[in-house]
Amino acid sequence: MNSHRLRKVMAGLLVLCGQQAVADYPQFADDPQLSAGRAVWIGTCEGCHGYGFAGAPMPTDAQAWQPRLDKPIELLYQHALEGFFGPDDTMMPARGGNDALTDAEVKSAVDYMVEFARQHAVPDNE
Repeated sequence: MNSHRLRKVMAGLLVLCGQQAVADYPQFADDPQLSAGRAVWIGTCEGCHGYGFAGAPMPTDAQAWQPRLDKPIELLYQHALEGFFGPDDTMMPARGGNDALTDAEVKSAVDYMVEFARQHAVPDNE
């Protein structure tokens, strides 16, 4: 399959995947940083992390996120800002592939995803 056709197929799949209601994602109305992060996440990060595309860990996957939640937040910021090659040939593009995002916007999206993932984390006593 040529790259042009592959892009069309991927775009179609993302549209179909986008049928999940945005309202299903947690809202943090009392926290402006997380509210801003939610908007960035929906606009940029959801395309991969919302559906596990290309091995991106979904915030609802406690097993995938626990090792990330154990890392310092500054390291997660660095991976999101600069990009990261992970295990099993996974790759996080710098700024989620959206070069227009500011450092503050990227960090707010990371903060949002971390809080989202914490809601699904396995309690220590399990």
